[in-house]
Amino acid sequence: MDTEKKCVICGREAVFYSEYLKQDLCKKHFERMLIKRVKSNMNSYKIKNQNFKLGSENKCGKEFLKFVFRGMESENGKELCSYTLEDFAISVMSFFLFHEPSNKKIEGNEKFDPLFNVSEKEIISFFRLKKIKLNEIKRNKKEETVLSFLRDIEERRPGGMISLVKAGINLGII
Repeated sequence: MDTEKKCVICGREAVFYSEYLKQDLCKKHFERMLIKRVKSNMNSYKIKNQNFKLGSENKCGKEFLKFVFRGMESENGKELCSYTLEDFAISVMSFFLFHEPSNKKIEGNEKFDPLFNVSEKEIISFFRLKKIKLNEIKRNKKEETVLSFLRDIEERRPGGMISLVKAGINLGII
Protein backbone atom coordinates (compact mmCIF):
# COMPACT_ATOMS: atom_id res chain seq x y z
CA MET A 1 0.00 0.00 0.00
CA ASP A 2 1.36 3.44 -1.00
CA THR A 3 1.46 5.73 2.05
CA GLU A 4 3.35 8.56 0.35
CA LYS A 5 1.29 11.75 0.23
CA LYS A 6 0.91 13.33 -3.20
CA CYS A 7 0.51 16.98 -4.15
CA VAL A 8 -3.12 17.64 -5.13
CA ILE A 9 -1.96 19.86 -8.00
CA CYS A 10 0.86 17.92 -9.71
CA GLY A 11 1.04 14.50 -8.05
CA ARG A 12 4.64 14.93 -6.80
CA GLU A 13 5.60 14.02 -3.26
CA ALA A 14 3.81 16.31 -0.80
CA VAL A 15 5.90 18.13 1.80
CA PHE A 16 3.21 20.21 3.51
CA TYR A 17 -0.38 19.58 4.48
CA SER A 18 -2.51 22.70 4.62
CA GLU A 19 -5.10 22.01 7.30
CA TYR A 20 -7.06 25.08 6.30
CA LEU A 21 -7.19 24.13 2.61
CA LYS A 22 -7.25 20.40 3.42
CA GLN A 23 -4.61 19.81 0.73
CA ASP A 24 -1.25 18.12 0.47
CA LEU A 25 1.23 20.26 -1.50
CA CYS A 26 4.67 19.67 -2.96
CA LYS A 27 7.46 22.16 -2.23
CA LYS A 28 6.89 24.12 -5.45
CA HIS A 29 3.12 24.50 -4.99
CA PHE A 30 3.39 25.19 -1.26
CA GLU A 31 5.84 28.05 -1.94
CA ARG A 32 3.68 29.39 -4.77
CA MET A 33 0.55 29.25 -2.60
CA LEU A 34 2.16 31.29 0.19
CA ILE A 35 3.68 33.92 -2.09
CA LYS A 36 0.44 34.19 -4.07
CA ARG A 37 -1.54 34.68 -0.83
CA VAL A 38 0.70 37.58 0.26
CA LYS A 39 0.54 39.25 -3.14
CA SER A 40 -3.22 38.69 -3.30
CA ASN A 41 -3.58 40.40 0.09
CA MET A 42 -1.75 43.39 -1.34
CA ASN A 43 -3.93 43.43 -4.46
CA SER A 44 -7.10 43.20 -2.32
CA TYR A 45 -6.07 46.39 -0.54
CA LYS A 46 -4.89 47.98 -3.80
CA ILE A 47 -1.26 48.23 -2.65
CA LYS A 48 0.80 48.66 -5.82
CA ASN A 49 4.07 50.32 -4.69
CA GLN A 50 7.22 49.05 -6.31
CA ASN A 51 9.39 49.87 -3.29
CA PHE A 52 8.70 48.94 0.31
CA LYS A 53 10.28 49.48 3.68
CA LEU A 54 10.21 46.30 5.77
CA GLY A 55 9.08 46.47 9.37
CA SER A 56 10.65 44.28 12.03
CA GLU A 57 7.71 43.45 14.29
CA ASN A 58 8.00 39.67 13.88
CA LYS A 59 11.38 38.21 12.86
CA CYS A 60 9.72 35.23 11.22
CA GLY A 61 7.46 37.48 9.15
CA LYS A 62 10.24 39.91 8.26
CA GLU A 63 12.42 37.12 6.85
CA PHE A 64 9.53 35.91 4.72
CA LEU A 65 8.79 39.42 3.42
CA LYS A 66 12.48 39.82 2.54
CA PHE A 67 12.21 36.68 0.44
CA VAL A 68 8.93 37.63 -1.28
CA PHE A 69 9.93 41.23 -2.01
CA ARG A 70 13.68 40.80 -2.57
CA GLY A 71 15.04 43.56 -4.70
CA MET A 72 12.13 45.86 -3.87
CA GLU A 73 13.39 47.05 -0.47
CA SER A 74 13.77 50.78 -0.15
CA GLU A 75 14.02 53.56 2.38
CA ASN A 76 10.95 55.11 0.75
CA GLY A 77 7.51 53.77 0.09
CA LYS A 78 4.90 52.05 2.19
CA GLU A 79 6.17 50.09 5.20
CA LEU A 80 5.27 46.40 5.13
CA CYS A 81 4.72 45.23 8.68
CA SER A 82 5.64 41.68 9.57
CA TYR A 83 2.96 40.60 12.03
CA THR A 84 1.58 37.13 11.27
CA LEU A 85 -1.79 35.43 11.60
CA GLU A 86 -0.97 34.50 15.20
CA ASP A 87 -0.15 38.11 16.12
CA PHE A 88 -3.47 39.35 14.74
CA ALA A 89 -5.46 36.48 16.24
CA ILE A 90 -3.94 37.17 19.68
CA SER A 91 -4.79 40.85 19.29
CA VAL A 92 -8.43 40.20 18.35
CA MET A 93 -8.90 37.57 21.08
CA SER A 94 -7.34 39.90 23.66
CA PHE A 95 -9.83 42.56 22.60
CA PHE A 96 -12.70 40.17 23.34
CA LEU A 97 -11.26 38.59 26.50
CA PHE A 98 -9.54 41.52 28.18
CA HIS A 99 -11.12 44.54 26.43
CA GLU A 100 -7.66 45.58 25.24
CA PRO A 101 -7.70 47.81 22.17
CA SER A 102 -5.56 46.42 19.37
CA ASN A 103 -2.30 48.14 18.57
CA LYS A 104 -2.09 46.12 15.34
CA LYS A 105 -3.77 47.29 12.16
CA ILE A 106 -3.65 45.61 8.78
CA GLU A 107 -3.65 48.90 6.93
CA GLY A 108 -2.68 52.43 7.85
CA ASN A 109 -1.66 55.57 5.96
CA GLU A 110 1.97 54.54 5.57
CA LYS A 111 1.79 50.87 6.63
CA PHE A 112 0.33 47.59 5.45
CA ASP A 113 0.63 44.06 6.80
CA PRO A 114 0.32 41.45 4.03
CA LEU A 115 0.85 38.51 6.44
CA PHE A 116 -2.41 38.83 8.37
CA ASN A 117 -3.56 35.42 7.10
CA VAL A 118 -0.18 33.65 6.92
CA SER A 119 0.76 31.54 9.93
CA GLU A 120 4.16 31.24 11.52
CA LYS A 121 3.90 27.46 11.00
CA GLU A 122 3.64 28.04 7.25
CA ILE A 123 6.56 30.49 7.24
CA ILE A 124 8.77 28.21 9.34
CA SER A 125 7.89 25.26 7.07
CA PHE A 126 8.68 27.42 4.02
CA PHE A 127 12.19 28.17 5.34
CA ARG A 128 12.72 24.61 6.59
CA LEU A 129 12.15 23.42 3.02
CA LYS A 130 14.83 25.90 1.93
CA LYS A 131 17.08 24.52 4.68
CA ILE A 132 17.13 27.84 6.55
CA LYS A 133 16.55 27.61 10.30
CA LEU A 134 14.00 30.05 11.63
CA ASN A 135 12.29 29.89 15.01
CA GLU A 136 8.97 31.19 16.20
CA ILE A 137 9.08 34.51 18.00
CA LYS A 138 9.05 34.81 21.77
CA ARG A 139 5.90 36.12 23.33
CA ASN A 140 5.04 37.21 26.85
CA LYS A 141 3.17 34.83 29.16
CA LYS A 142 -0.25 36.39 28.52
CA GLU A 143 0.20 36.19 24.73
CA GLU A 144 1.42 32.58 25.01
CA THR A 145 -1.67 31.67 27.06
CA VAL A 146 -4.00 33.25 24.49
CA LEU A 147 -2.07 31.61 21.63
CA SER A 148 -2.29 28.20 23.31
CA PHE A 149 -6.07 28.66 23.55
CA LEU A 150 -6.21 29.71 19.88
CA ARG A 151 -4.11 26.73 18.77
CA ASP A 152 -6.53 24.41 20.59
CA ILE A 153 -9.37 26.00 18.64
CA GLU A 154 -7.37 25.73 15.41
CA GLU A 155 -6.74 22.04 16.05
CA ARG A 156 -10.45 21.36 16.47
CA ARG A 157 -11.52 23.70 13.69
CA PRO A 158 -8.86 24.39 11.05
CA GLY A 159 -9.24 27.97 9.88
CA GLY A 160 -10.47 29.16 13.28
CA MET A 161 -7.72 31.78 13.59
CA ILE A 162 -8.36 33.08 10.10
CA SER A 163 -12.08 33.35 10.90
CA LEU A 164 -11.26 35.26 14.08
CA VAL A 165 -8.98 37.66 12.19
CA LYS A 166 -11.66 38.20 9.51
CA ALA A 167 -14.14 39.02 12.28
CA GLY A 168 -11.59 41.48 13.72
CA ILE A 169 -11.30 43.12 10.30
CA ASN A 170 -15.08 43.33 9.85
CA LEU A 171 -15.51 44.83 13.33
CA GLY A 172 -12.70 47.35 12.81
CA ILE A 173 -10.59 45.91 15.64
CA ILE A 174 -7.52 45.41 13.46
